[in-house]
Amino acid sequence: MQQIFLNYRAYIVLALLCLLLAVTPDSWHLALRYSRSGLEQSEYWRLVTGHMLHSNNWHLLMNLGGLLLAALLHGRYFSSGALLSQWLFAALLISVALYFGSAQIHAYVGLSGLLHAMLMLGAVKDIQLKQRGGYLLFAGLLLKVAYEQWQGPDSDLATLIAANVAIDAHLYGVVSGMLLALILRLLRKR
Repeated sequence: MQQIFLNYRAYIVLALLCLLLAVTPDSWHLALRYSRSGLEQSEYWRLVTGHMLHSNNWHLLMNLGGLLLAALLHGRYFSSGALLSQWLFAALLISVALYFGSAQIHAYVGLSGLLHAMLMLGAVKDIQLKQRGGYLLFAGLLLKVAYEQWQGPDSDLATLIAANVAIDAHLYGVVSGMLLALILRLLRKR
């Protein structure tokens, strides 16, 4: 049991942080969510904290399910310290991309962009280890974000989570996961 905790403690910590933030007052949510106007007022913590907030309990549960999936698929690949660094890098990259590439998004909350990054990073690692499932996940993620960009967000999902689905965050997550995989590969070659 202790070994399981050590291998997955970063996932557990992130899940607990999301759960803790879910019960904080609305004023905290307003102060911590990704907000274009907040960033323009030098509130740079929003680049990271917005990813840990959720629009409602359904949104939180779906993202925690995605976090569990990422942990089960790829949790063995990275240490907790490496995961935290990767999550920070991906969160920053996704938020900066939202700011400069998606002017229509004024506010954003949720782990989904970060989950797309981690699933892509894990898919690339699977491919490097010659596991066929990595190719399927890689292709599936590319097809999913391409379909979302072409077709637009799912209106039923938007109703369920009581928020617009930020499909650009999914796209930027996949791109940041690929970029992170490339950086890690270059660092390993040194």
